[in-house]
Amino acid sequence: MKSILFSLTTAAMVALANPALAHEGSHPETEGSSPVAVVTAFGAALDAGDTATLARLLASDVQIAESGGLERSFEEYRSHHMSADIEFSKAVETTVLDRRVYEGAGLVTIMTEAVSTGTFRGKPVNSRLMETMVLQQTHGDWKIVHIHWSSAKISEDEKH
Repeated sequence: MKSILFSLTTAAMVALANPALAHEGSHPETEGSSPVAVVTAFGAALDAGDTATLARLLASDVQIAESGGLERSFEEYRSHHMSADIEFSKAVETTVLDRRVYEGAGLVTIMTEAVSTGTFRGKPVNSRLMETMVLQQTHGDWKIVHIHWSSAKISEDEKH
């Protein structure tokens, strides 16, 4: 299993990956499953470049916030940042430090803290990452309705 969280040069993009969960056809990895499984499948789809699964896991009106900007639908995300997020997810290794799940009536918020290291587009990456995903249960399936990604470079002082 490979955990991937990714960060673009000025903004963090965070996702958890498990390549074994990303496959075509039926989707037993998320059908009737937990919100955490959906978040994991989202990361796996990024890692695999599986845009069909990304479309299935994200609500059509998903709100994705990063670097002070907001994409207001899956189509807007697909046309703006999705391909760069996929590229980054494939290039950078990330270690999940903590994950918290907050449940409510038909909504779940999952907060993940991680550290991402490696090289992306020839530049070193050494970042603390935060991801917040909100999932909503609709017709028995969990869909990601909101994502907020942020990152900060790890300073030399923090490394020791």
